[in-house]
Amino acid sequence: MEKIRLGEMPVRVVHGAPLPLSVDLSLGERLVIAGPYRSADDHERHLLATSGAGWWVADASDEMRFSLDAGSLVSAWFQAPGRVAREGTDPGSWLNADRADARLAVVPGRNFDLPRVSVRWCERSGSALVCLTEEGFSGGAVVRSRLGIAQDLDLLIADGRYVGWLLERPAAHLCNSWTKVPDSPEDPELGTWVARFFALTDDEVFDTIVDGDPTALEPLRELLAEVQVEEGDQRRRKIFRDALEEVIDWHTGFDV
Repeated sequence: MEKIRLGEMPVRVVHGAPLPLSVDLSLGERLVIAGPYRSADDHERHLLATSGAGWWVADASDEMRFSLDAGSLVSAWFQAPGRVAREGTDPGSWLNADRADARLAVVPGRNFDLPRVSVRWCERSGSALVCLTEEGFSGGAVVRSRLGIAQDLDLLIADGRYVGWLLERPAAHLCNSWTKVPDSPEDPELGTWVARFFALTDDEVFDTIVDGDPTALEPLRELLAEVQVEEGDQRRRKIFRDALEEVIDWHTGFDV
């Protein structure tokens, strides 16, 4: 059994089967959720019945929740940051880190702060979304590893410390709010669209839109024009198109 740290919290790691929970990606909010809840009320009750990171109902920070009896990990809720990694950096090197599925446990009943991720990167084909803290992004760790805590969802560990998370095949996890979508065959084209979405929806780009740049939304509109929902994974393609339209609509008006 090894130990890591989530911020200041020491964590026991037992290698074995991860959480038996599906993982959902709500694209508009950039939320990745692995939890036993299916509504906002369920989520609130879950927070009050567990301990860990993200302990206050109104808190917007990332969550990792643990049972009050054994201190075992029971859910995770992460938000991808708005800052996109620039060309010439190498967050993709995390894809080569050693990986193992694991169960995590802490001292029951304790709350703690989880280091905030600050930069994101999505592999061009959409095979993985990587979100890192400044420490994880710096690339200075001697030993790096990935701990699989749920389906396609890994914690990123640098020299024994949590420095971010990684979601494999983000397009396959698209959901519509709290509504789950049945599994379907891989849709490579949708994967590339999701990667482009993450590359284009950058906080700095949106700042230029607010400042009146008339061209900043064009790449998103060009992407929208490519999206066809009559083929491939039709349900998730529609979810993707709706999320993309919502982002464009939200910012239309600033660019005129």
